[in-house]
Amino acid sequence: MQTHLLMARATVVAMALAVAAVRAGPHEDTELAEQSLRDGDLITAITLLRKAADTGHAPAQARLADLLDVAEQDAQAVALYRQAANQGHPAGEFGLGRMLAQGEGVERDVKQGLSWIQRAADKGYTPALEWLARAYRSGDLGLPRDTDEASRLEARAKTLRTTGTGASK
Repeated sequence: MQTHLLMARATVVAMALAVAAVRAGPHEDTELAEQSLRDGDLITAITLLRKAADTGHAPAQARLADLLDVAEQDAQAVALYRQAANQGHPAGEFGLGRMLAQGEGVERDVKQGLSWIQRAADKGYTPALEWLARAYRSGDLGLPRDTDEASRLEARAKTLRTTGTGASK
């Protein structure tokens, strides 16, 4: 008898979760996708991110682009980063800028790429600050080698990470 009750309860919980997933908006889908990634369920994560990205949700567009970039689906990644960047989302700006600067999935355009990365950095997006710091430290991408500027950017990124005030998504 107890087994039947446990199975019935599990069925009710599963149905409730399914209904919640159907009713979820793009923000909730993106959060569920992040949890799926943490749980190692890439298929569910991509499905949820694609659903949210298709509604124009910039965080989902940028996150899905991250995954597509890693999977070497660069043209799709650039398109999604561009959609997010055009909405002013710092992760989209940084991703698009990085792809442009490196010529991944798009013709290389270092100047335009740096412009997008700088936009994200100006918003306190720590990966952009750190990326620019490395470029200044090494003198890459046509930037002058400037260890003072690199140190300033690194310090800003560290402060933002430590205080949790930087844009991170």
